[in-house]
Amino acid sequence: MLVICEECAKKYNIDETRMKGDRARFTCRQCGHLIIVEKPAPRKTTPPGPKPRPAARGENDRAEQKNKNDKEQDSGTMPRDSSAAPEAAKDDKSRAVPANRGRGMPISVYLLLALFVGVLSISSALAYISMQYIPQLVNEQVGLRTAAIAMAFKGSITKPLLIRNYLQVNKEAERISRLPGVAYAAVVNDRGVVVAGFFSDPGRFSPEFAASIRKKGFPKGIIGQNRLKKGQQQQDAELLIGGQRIHDQVLALDETGGEIHVGIYGADIDRTIRKALLSSSSLSLLGLILGSGILIFLLLARAISRPLQELTEVVNRISLGEVDLVVQPRGPREVRELALAFERMRYSIKAAIERLRSR
Repeated sequence: MLVICEECAKKYNIDETRMKGDRARFTCRQCGHLIIVEKPAPRKTTPPGPKPRPAARGENDRAEQKNKNDKEQDSGTMPRDSSAAPEAAKDDKSRAVPANRGRGMPISVYLLLALFVGVLSISSALAYISMQYIPQLVNEQVGLRTAAIAMAFKGSITKPLLIRNYLQVNKEAERISRLPGVAYAAVVNDRGVVVAGFFSDPGRFSPEFAASIRKKGFPKGIIGQNRLKKGQQQQDAELLIGGQRIHDQVLALDETGGEIHVGIYGADIDRTIRKALLSSSSLSLLGLILGSGILIFLLLARAISRPLQELTEVVNRISLGEVDLVVQPRGPREVRELALAFERMRYSIKAAIERLRSR
């Protein structure tokens, strides 16, 4: 029996003797159209009559050539018994499905990737701003604090230096060195001699440097690393002393011509910067950004992925023959438009099947 697809006019040879039941259906290899074949009624036997007159030789040749051409045309893509049983329909269905089905990533992966990129970008921007401005602000505040301590130290020793009360000068230097964060305080006269110099905690320095302090007193080399030029009143510098990074502030003593030095521990400055960067407010802000991103991801996944999954299930059921199943549009606008397109396609398939049945 010859069956022709009404969509693409593809021809198939069907062996009706292998059909189970009165009806069989399969999918067209070329266009994917669902074809339903009904088993023809048995033919009535006719009494034998007179033998037909043998045809002419030319007519027989033309008939054989025509049958040969029809066989060559029909045997190109479809085997003779391809639609006779469910195995043939299964083979057609597997060929109609693209080979790369299921290889794409789900939409949740794309949403998660977008979330990761967004959180990473925001966190990087916050980290850059924090690393760029917080250390600068902290260093400025440390410089102001060191300058304030040095100015107070200068005011307290100016009069004792004028009257050469070096005992009072040493007491003030020791008092300043014991302030929180201060590494040392020293006073140098106009000849470069250290009049008074005290360290707050020699144990924070390397053992060799601490032993040198106990043996020789305040090292003169520290003073030489940060000296004022002629006419200069104030200067600060970063020094490495005994394994410790020190922020040194020097002020000029106009009345006596000497200098005062006040050092601040750099480790305390770094600790303050880390405390500011890893504060509870910074971590709370980062957690808020991360939590908001996760919430947005869940909402988007629910609003987009679930309608698409439901639509896929409905379309798969329609492809298996449930053409009476209505496609309900749900979800975002694009998903609704896709559902409406599938609904129009379902209606067209159903109408085509009804036309075939009515013939």
